[in-house]
Amino acid sequence: MKKLTVILGILAGIGISAQSSLMVINNYSAYDAEGRFMTVGSAGMGSSQPYMYALPNPPYSVYTIPAGGYTKYTKFDNTGAPNPIPIPGWNYIDPLNSANTGNYPYNHPIITAVTPVDEWMGFAFRLTDTTGYTYDTFEVGDPILSNGFLSSSQTGPNTTVSADWFTITTPGGLVTYFQIY
Repeated sequence: MKKLTVILGILAGIGISAQSSLMVINNYSAYDAEGRFMTVGSAGMGSSQPYMYALPNPPYSVYTIPAGGYTKYTKFDNTGAPNPIPIPGWNYIDPLNSANTGNYPYNHPIITAVTPVDEWMGFAFRLTDTTGYTYDTFEVGDPILSNGFLSSSQTGPNTTVSADWFTITTPGGLVTYFQIY
C-alpha cells in the first residue's frame, strides 16, 4: 500500500493529462488480429515511462480483435466487461520501480493511477485464420509515442489488408481509431 501511495503522489505532481482520447477499434477484415495492444507514458520520451500490454481476452490466449470485431475503450481502468472486446487486465511495467511491475486486473488502483501518464500507443499483431495460420504481421500505432517503432499505416503483403491508426478532434474531444480493413 505504501508503494501505491508513493505512485499516486508522484502522479499527482505531474501536470499533464494523458489518456486524452477515446479508443475505437474496428476489424473489418475476415482475419483475427492477435498480438500486443500497448500503452506508453506520455510525460516525455525515454525509457523511464511506465507502459502496459493488454492481457489475453477470453477465449483467446493473446489479446485478440476477432474478425468483424468492434470495441471502444474510454479509459484503461474500465476496459473490462461490458466492452464488446473486454481487456480483463494489464501487464504493467514500471521501469523506475520493478516492485510495481506485474499483471493487474483492469480496475486495479495501479491501473487507475497510470491513467494520468499513459496513452494508447499501438498494436503489434498478426492476422490469423480460424486454424491459427498467420498471413501477415503488422506494427501499427502512434509513431511519435513509439519513438518510430510503429507506423500509422501498414498493408499486409499477403492479404492486402490495411491497418490504420489515427486521432481526430471531435466536439466531444480526441478520438483515436485503430482500423483493419
